Amino acid sequence: MKVSSLLKRCAYFLSVAGVLSAAPISMAAAQNASYPEKPIRIIVPFSAGTGSDVFARTVGEKIGQETGQAVVVENRVGASGVIGTLAVARAPADGYTILMVANPFSIVAGTEKAPQYDPVKDFTPIAKVATVPIALSVNADLGVGTVKELVEHLKKHPGQLSYASSGAGTPSQIEMEIFKSVAGVDIIEVPYKSSSQALIDVMGGNIAMYPAAMPLALSQVDSGRIRVVGLFSDTRSDAMPDVPTMAEALDNPPGYVATPLWYGFIARAGTPPEIVERLRELVLQAMQSDEVRERLVGLGAQPVTPTNDEFVEQLKQEITRSREIAETLGIRK
Repeated sequence: MKVSSLLKRCAYFLSVAGVLSAAPISMAAAQNASYPEKPIRIIVPFSAGTGSDVFARTVGEKIGQETGQAVVVENRVGASGVIGTLAVARAPADGYTILMVANPFSIVAGTEKAPQYDPVKDFTPIAKVATVPIALSVNADLGVGTVKELVEHLKKHPGQLSYASSGAGTPSQIEMEIFKSVAGVDIIEVPYKSSSQALIDVMGGNIAMYPAAMPLALSQVDSGRIRVVGLFSDTRSDAMPDVPTMAEALDNPPGYVATPLWYGFIARAGTPPEIVERLRELVLQAMQSDEVRERLVGLGAQPVTPTNDEFVEQLKQEITRSREIAETLGIRK
């Protein structure tokens, strides 16, 4: 065979190989460009009116406007968020069913001895979008206006008052149990399936207090039937600048750290990376909208945009922290 013929044949095979190797990239790019081709479902594992629900609907509406596809928010309530989380874990890994997550997503994995899912292995992050203080809301008729007054009242009535929680392993339970330990008070926990109902019962005097997500507390604070005495957060909130953090209110006890709520979006593990990246673009684009930012900041939220690697690292740290706290407080189940 002549050298020229050999070179031509080699060139032919190299060109074919190049086309074939580029095909997956081209297909991925096409898939990314065409997504979404049908409605997207956002599963919210908590009830309507909660912070998770408000975030999902606000961001989802903007994504719908951007893509021209419907974004349907579906509330799957129960088991501290586990029911909704498992619904996404069992859905096709195609990016059309995603999950709105908050602290319970990772906390449950640390507080349960046999968790039903692994936050890191079973899911892939899309974007963490904001942090929100937890507002310790007390019944106005309790006659207390500060955390110190609340502590004094609780010490005078040990074991006689109750607090509502959103269930085992939720931030409301974790933060209140830490508060009980730090302040040296005895309060009875009453778990609720619905955050909205928990606050309604505080307003009605059936329950003394509830650590509610800031958006939920803000929706009722003007009624005059609840008072927000402290924030489980590392900083004060512009939405309630006169309300101190719990650490401030308790004179900064050594080692005491109150953690705010955080919100984000995740997909099932195995979702094509190009689809995850497109979802991240859509979510962050929505969060950069003045309309969305103004609404969420007005609810006490602080927008954040960590990388997904940082998001995963946070999940790992939170699982470890919640496990240690649950074991120390004896609430690991």
